[in-house]
Amino acid sequence: AIFERANAYYKDSAHKEERATLLDDWVNMEAGFGSLGDVSVVQSLLPKKLKKRKAISREDGSTAYQEYTDYLFPDESQTMANLKILEAAHRWKKQKAGECV
Repeated sequence: AIFERANAYYKDSAHKEERATLLDDWVNMEAGFGSLGDVSVVQSLLPKKLKKRKAISREDGSTAYQEYTDYLFPDESQTMANLKILEAAHRWKKQKAGECV
């Protein structure tokens, strides 16, 4: 119950790394219980790790890239799919508006 409450807390906040660490610890605890633990339920909550890069401008005007790890949780994947569809629709609308001019 404590892990469920903590997961709900981190789900509502922007602390993705802490939530991923919590879920890893929860899986390890369930695995430690042996046949009494239910690892499959918690494994379905685990995020995918994504390596991303972001551009950082330096003082001399050049651009450097910093790599970081982002997490995509299963409950966020539907939201991300919807956002991609909306972005594609927006690009299509801009393209159509450009052709009409």
